[in-house]
Amino acid sequence: MAQTLKKLDNFLHKLSSLQLFLSNVLLIFMMLIISFDVIGRNFFNKPLVGTFEMTELSSALLVFFALAMTHRHKEHISIDFAVAKLPEKAKKILDGIIELVIFATLLFMSNQMFANAGRIMERKMTTSDLGWPVYPFFYIATFGLCVFALVALASAIKYFASAVKKS
Repeated sequence: MAQTLKKLDNFLHKLSSLQLFLSNVLLIFMMLIISFDVIGRNFFNKPLVGTFEMTELSSALLVFFALAMTHRHKEHISIDFAVAKLPEKAKKILDGIIELVIFATLLFMSNQMFANAGRIMERKMTTSDLGWPVYPFFYIATFGLCVFALVALASAIKYFASAVKKS
């Protein structure tokens, strides 16, 4: 069991690291297109077409790609003044339950986003300036949510395992 969990954890670490790299690439892309748009608009009177759409879609993907790594490193805001007073075993069990709630919530969100992407694909919805189809961005964001959900599940399993481990 421990070996399987370690393999899953390594796989999720590689996957979330890849997503973090992609989110960094998207951030650089956004900075460049905004800079080129400002330069083109102010110096050549020719703004870059679709800058708003590219920035909007890139920022959405950036967020969905960075969530798993943020959760993995416990960088989300947490308020634990009540939990800090609990015994260590109770903290681990509570943290495991919270991770399971996060996992279930993310599975529900992933399912809804996947279904919404299908509806958008059927309607052939595109962006207004560039005419790009929107549904691939929803599918990619769904993938990001699924990785986030798996990171939460692996974290829940680790919390429960550490709670029952004999000291």
